[in-house]
Amino acid sequence: MYEQIVKQQRRQIARLTLEQQKHIFDLYDSAIEGLAFKAKRAGEKSLERRWALDYKKEVERAKKALNREITKQVKGAIGTAAEIGTQGEQQVLSGIFKKSSLKTSVTFKRMFSQVQENVVNDIISGSLYKDNTTLSSRIWGYGEVFGKDIQYVVNQAILEKKPAIELAKDLEQFVKEPAKRETTWGKVYPNLKNKRVDYNAMRLARTSINHAYQTASIQSSNMNPFVEGIEWRSALIHGRTCEVCIERHGRVYPVKSVPLDHP
Repeated sequence: MYEQIVKQQRRQIARLTLEQQKHIFDLYDSAIEGLAFKAKRAGEKSLERRWALDYKKEVERAKKALNREITKQVKGAIGTAAEIGTQGEQQVLSGIFKKSSLKTSVTFKRMFSQVQENVVNDIISGSLYKDNTTLSSRIWGYGEVFGKDIQYVVNQAILEKKPAIELAKDLEQFVKEPAKRETTWGKVYPNLKNKRVDYNAMRLARTSINHAYQTASIQSSNMNPFVEGIEWRSALIHGRTCEVCIERHGRVYPVKSVPLDHP
């Protein structure tokens, strides 16, 4: 029974992660599409430094809006993941109480709600991690990188004496997977040739979702007197499972010393 519950939880987390990755990609796509549209308004005119200074303000606005939306999306996903993480123990304990003809009280459900709240707060505040960096700080840090990347594209386009309409097309290329961009794109923008515009934000979302789920599961297990340890299960997919996860596979950790998964 318990294994079936956990498998169902993992399926829910996988769906949640894929949904978040799509949302984040769409946010980047929309931000760059907006910047490309604003560049197109300059038409066939060659780009000038003066124009670039005005455009920098547009990039700053787009960056801030993007950061706010990603923060909102990731916070929501963390809350959902923490809720999923407590479901296993709730179901198991409820089943035990039912067989023992014991009724669960409001306090029982409130305990798990408190776990969810604590986990979300720990990830958002950064207290779950050694560096204590808040979730917002991490996202805004990636926003700074995004802004610099866009500014690099603008500066390179100016050096190439490109018209604004071509800059707009180049920005639209940046959203694509590196392998799907035009071959000439990487020559004009060598520093971004193999870079995915949304990679860091997606990795942050995946990690935060997984940590919220894991931490909530572990803390819920601490509340179950029948749980003595937690077994680590790795996917063991050839070429995709790292040495750390291979080494951990099958190990049973004491409930209070289960390691967090890596990014």
